[in-house]
Formats: sequence, C-alpha cells, structure tokens
Amino acid sequence: MNILIIGAGAIGGFIGGKLAAQHNVTLFDRAPLVDAVRARGLRLIEPETETTVTNLAAFTSLEEAFAHTPRFELALFCVKSYDTLAAIQPLCLYADRIDRILTPQNGVNNEELLGTAFGRTKVISGTVLNPIAVPEIGVVRLEKAGRGIGLAPVEGSIDSYAEVLRSTQLPVRVYADYRAMKWSKLILNLIGNATSAILDLPTRETFADPRVFKIEAAMLREALAVMRAQSIGTVDLPGSPVRLLACGLRYAPSFLLQRILQPRVAGGRGDKPPSLLVDLRSGKTLSEIDELNGAIVRAGRALGLQTPVNTALVNSVHDLLEGKTDRAQWRGNVDRLVELTGT
Repeated sequence: MNILIIGAGAIGGFIGGKLAAQHNVTLFDRAPLVDAVRARGLRLIEPETETTVTNLAAFTSLEEAFAHTPRFELALFCVKSYDTLAAIQPLCLYADRIDRILTPQNGVNNEELLGTAFGRTKVISGTVLNPIAVPEIGVVRLEKAGRGIGLAPVEGSIDSYAEVLRSTQLPVRVYADYRAMKWSKLILNLIGNATSAILDLPTRETFADPRVFKIEAAMLREALAVMRAQSIGTVDLPGSPVRLLACGLRYAPSFLLQRILQPRVAGGRGDKPPSLLVDLRSGKTLSEIDELNGAIVRAGRALGLQTPVNTALVNSVHDLLEGKTDRAQWRGNVDRLVELTGT
C-alpha cells in the first residue's frame, strides 16, 4: 500500500517507520527532518531493538510527494491539532488522489474538520496509546511497549486499514464509536498534563501531592460531566482502563484513588514528560492546551455547564506561553494553583 505521513514527528515518524517494512511510505515534513531522513534514514529506538529505516521517501512539499507517488491509499494526518486547518488547505488540492485519511491526533475535533474538507466517509479516527518521543531530529523512541492503537470509522468500513496498522507490530483495537474513543483518550491526555506544565514539575511529583491530586480529580470530573451531557460514554483503550478510572472518580474516596493512580500515572509515560510541559520548557508559544482542557471548556460552555478548574488551567497555560506570567514564580507553587482553581 502507498502511505503518506503528513507530519513525521513522534507518532507519524514511529508509525511511518514501522509501516515501511511492508508498505511504500512517504514522509511529508519540514526540511530538517527530510534532510536527516535522506542522509541517514529514520532511526527507531524500541525497548528491545533499534533499527534504521532507509527505504522512506521524504519531501518538503506535497507537489514533490505526489509527483513521486501519484496516488496514496492511506494518508496519516499527524500534525499538531493547532496546525490542522493550515495543513488541510494545501492537501485539498490532492483530495481525489487519497483514498482514506487517518487522524491519530490529540483532541476531539479533528475528525469534524477533516470530514468537512474531504468528506466523512474518507476519514478514519485513530489514537496511539504508547508514549513516543523525539530525542533528536531523525530519531524516534518508543518509551513504553504494550498498549497499542485504537481505530474507529467516522463512516464506512475500516477493516483493511486496521490490518495495515497491525503491521506496526502494535496491538490494534477497532471501536464502533469514534467519539467515545477520542473523548476517552482526551481524559488520559488531561491527566498530569496542565498541572505539571504550570508547576514545572514531573508528573510523579505533582501526583504525590494531595493538593494537586484534588485539582486533577476536579478537572477530570468536569470532563466526565461534559461527556455525560453529550451522551458520550467512556471506553477502555489499549492498556488503559478508562472506564475503571471514570468509575473511581465518581465513587472512590480521593485518598484511595490517589494511591491507585499515582504509580500508574508516573509509570505510564515512561521517561517522557507531559506534552504541555515539553512545550513550555522548549520556549514554544503554541501548545495543544486549547485542544485538551480547552475542549472541555468549549463543550461545557455550549452545554451550559460550568468548568472552572479546566478554565483556570487553560488561562494559566496561555499566560505562561505568552510570557504574561513568570515561570519561576509558578515553579512548585502549589498553593497558588490551589487558590487559582478554587479547590
């Protein structure tokens, strides 16, 4: 199968590199990554193996990519969610030369954006549960094995594409309801993300503090309330019992829930810090906060539900990204975060 990877970062790079063992894979990305792949191949580091993939085509323009391969049976749309609209525009010129588009992106709105641009029957919803990092350009590292990939049709059948993804050697599970799958992944993406970014601390430290855990629990309860109001249920994702988490947040006492979750959260990411913390530490002015906690705030507003904790977290991360707040004043300042979130 001819496969196009749009955005060959952590997810796109790893999946593209693994698929290249059995398929014709083309990467579309910026010049530094393309130059590295052309010069040295793409290096994949896994817990027990390390390989260099040298049979990848790589281009900095879609025109070059489609000149090299006139038609793709599958395109993986792997850009950051805040870049989705910008990436859709040039791809529309080649819409009739792509059979299906898979979005394994974070957030819960990319399927709708892609469906509007290319037609809902063309879109496949996906999620990757494994933590994957990019230690340097041209190198992708799988931080933790197991877990796997979730897939769901927006409309139509995806059976043949599920088989293609299984060639990555990651477990693949197919879901009937893409919204339940993506909102359940959103719940996981929220955990230990914004609080760690604001406090500039690793998740294992923030989750060890009962005050931060109380903020986390309140944040997640707001998210679950928004899901219930939309009649969206939780589903267990590969290696991640989201339904049990939702049940615990509803019925378990906080001290017990913290004791259960702390080791799982600390170990679940491997050595990879949460994405929002990575963005702040690297000096970025954009992050996926609007696609994570911001999605809860927007949906809550549309439903008439209050989401004060998520709202406070979104505003705080934006202030840090935009330089309105000094990161040093926030570092480890749990009392300030408690006051801000009202918990």
